Amino acid sequence: MAKPHGIKTSNRVRNVLCALVVSMAVILLFLLSSVFWIDNNETFVTVHIASCLIALAITGYLVFFLVKFHKGIDLINYNANLLAKGSLNISDILSSKTKGLETLCIAFNDMKSNLLSFTELTKTNIVVISDAIDKVSKSVNNSYKGNEQIAASMSNVADKAHEQLKIVKDTLDSIYNVNERVVSIEASLANIENLVNCMVDSTNLGSKNLDDYYSQMNVIANNLTSTSGFIDNLNSELKEIHQLGELIINITDQLKMLAFNASIESARAGASGKGFSVVAAEMTNLSDHTRQSITKIKTLLSNVSESSDNVKNSITSCIESYDISRELFSTIKDSFYKIKENADILSADTKKVYSEASVISQSTHEAEEKGQNLFNTSNKISSETQEVAAVTQEELAGAETINNNISSLKNMLSGIERLVRRFKTAVVPVEAVSKKKLKIIFLSPLDHEFWVGVRQGVLYAQKELAAKNTEIEYIGFTQSNTGERIAETFAEYLDKGCDGIVCPGFTLELVPLIDRASQKNIPVMLFNCDLPVPSKKTAYFGPNINEAGTLAAEFMIKALNGKGNVAIFRGSLAISVHKARTEKIKERLKKLSKIKIVEEMEASDNHDVLYNAVKGYLSKNPNVDGIFTTGGGITGAAKAIKELNLVGKTKIVCFDFDKEIFECIKEDIIYAAIGQDPFGQGHDPIIYLYNYLAANEKPESDIIWTRTDVVDKHNVNDLI
Repeated sequence: MAKPHGIKTSNRVRNVLCALVVSMAVILLFLLSSVFWIDNNETFVTVHIASCLIALAITGYLVFFLVKFHKGIDLINYNANLLAKGSLNISDILSSKTKGLETLCIAFNDMKSNLLSFTELTKTNIVVISDAIDKVSKSVNNSYKGNEQIAASMSNVADKAHEQLKIVKDTLDSIYNVNERVVSIEASLANIENLVNCMVDSTNLGSKNLDDYYSQMNVIANNLTSTSGFIDNLNSELKEIHQLGELIINITDQLKMLAFNASIESARAGASGKGFSVVAAEMTNLSDHTRQSITKIKTLLSNVSESSDNVKNSITSCIESYDISRELFSTIKDSFYKIKENADILSADTKKVYSEASVISQSTHEAEEKGQNLFNTSNKISSETQEVAAVTQEELAGAETINNNISSLKNMLSGIERLVRRFKTAVVPVEAVSKKKLKIIFLSPLDHEFWVGVRQGVLYAQKELAAKNTEIEYIGFTQSNTGERIAETFAEYLDKGCDGIVCPGFTLELVPLIDRASQKNIPVMLFNCDLPVPSKKTAYFGPNINEAGTLAAEFMIKALNGKGNVAIFRGSLAISVHKARTEKIKERLKKLSKIKIVEEMEASDNHDVLYNAVKGYLSKNPNVDGIFTTGGGITGAAKAIKELNLVGKTKIVCFDFDKEIFECIKEDIIYAAIGQDPFGQGHDPIIYLYNYLAANEKPESDIIWTRTDVVDKHNVNDLI
């Protein structure tokens, strides 16, 4: 990286030595000529005068070179002394101020930058490692306590696991017995279901037979009723026959009387009446026989009538009995149908119970299998619990070892901190511990890697002041309108109460707020950007904006070899940092007639805005040789140059840098980036405030400059 500069320096030193030799040779010739040429020779006088003039010119050049050379040596020596004392917070040495010592200058800057980077990275890592150690320590302590509790509990767990194993075994045996009983019940239910089915079939058949029997009984009852009617008719007819017999008897009595009269008349008639006498006798016989027959018939009719009455009475009794039986049989039939219905319900319920019993049997079987698995698992848990207990004991021993290692790591970290303190890269907090609890508010943007570096400085300050009764509250803003939001938050904390505030001076809205803070005896430190008007701030800590603007112009002059067209893409002039940088760039470049500012445009601080502005302008004006950007969005300008194939032709000089900027420097898109110590801007204002609040130690000045760093192609590889 430094080889070309080494060659250049060697050539210059060789040239100086050659000039000295020639000068000494001329002087020697002059002296010799003075000895051998005593006469007033005109040739000698001419040579003598020429030699003197050459010697004077060479001597003047040598004197000028040696003065510049010694100034460069003094500058490097001065910075080397500061470096030897541990003061790393110094700006880079410009190679233009160390003619003939460029390689040494670059090497010194690289060494200082590397030490600074190492120290600040170490501080950042100290914060990270310290936080990690604290978290690990807390975690290990919690783990240790947890393992102790686990170890204490594992014995009980092992006993409980053994008891659980026994309970599971007993439960498994019970499930096995239940399963056997369920199987038996299932078989019994199957038999009951068969019996119930048979009973249902029988009740169905019985119901049918009862219906048939009931029908037959109704037929018999109807027949008996018909027979009773027939007998009634028979009795009526018998009565009529009996009445007819009475009539015949009366007739026979009359015949007999007639026969008697006839016999009397025949006796009177005598012989002529013998025929009548015979007729009368026959009629008397007929009447007697008829009477006898009718009497027998009446007797028979009386017997038949009496028998008929008995039959009727029997039939009536049968009918009454049948009516009673029919009612009773109807009740029996209803009962039988109820039995049939209940039998059907019983059959359905039996089937349902049998189905449920099957399900229970299957579930019991599954429970038995799962119980067996549970028994196996419990047995495994019981054995593994012993292993866990042993492992827990090992964990306790391991945690003890980790605790010892953490203690060693803390001691090592303390040693690193003591070593880092030897390098004075920042202001140091006073030894005094604040008697009251202090709260310092730090307000900052957080939308760029630069502000991430600021936050790392804040975190280191937090660690330094953690044991000094001080709380640092960092509030980062990732959205737009940062100045307005910082002012709003500033006002909120004035109302909430705090002991000190640190913020960038982005907006004039802070001026009345700082006045209010002063009235409440709350000191305010500004960083990164000072207010353009007077205020009651305690101090400003940040970059020397004027110096940075001039330095940016110097690097552009070097990039363009002192001639070309440049454009300035700046941020709002309402923000003092953009205004100061722009003015100093213009002020320096106006002194050079061969460098012309062809454009000044407000388009910085946003990647897309700057990309569109640069691409649009360069598309119409490709003859621009250099571009200044005074704020963020730098990669947008780099992207535009790359897309327009202007890499190596149009150089960029910017402010602030990050990893993306480093890559653009390597690609020769960005020539140089001017840095401003983000870590220190996050750290030092807090420490200044603490020293003021805890020990009434005011800052050495109301304006404190940070160091200025420059990254270009000569040192970019050391930072990636």
